[in-house]
Amino acid sequence: MTHAYNKKVHPRHFEVGQLVLKCILPHQEKAKGKFAPNWQGPYLIKEVLSKGALQVTDVEGKITGMVVNADAVKRYYI
Repeated sequence: MTHAYNKKVHPRHFEVGQLVLKCILPHQEKAKGKFAPNWQGPYLIKEVLSKGALQVTDVEGKITGMVVNADAVKRYYI
């Protein structure tokens, strides 16, 4: 059963300096309403931590030290 599940899983690899969008989870304040956005950002990856954790910062550098799971982000292409 685990082999059938794991063959569809594609690991994501992030590097320092990449831009990402963070998912707005249902329990956050900005997740209100049907037409509310699903993603917020872009954020800049400051550090890649162990086991899929990312330390991100705002593009302007306002928000620092926010740690996000790699499952809750996607790559942002300009």
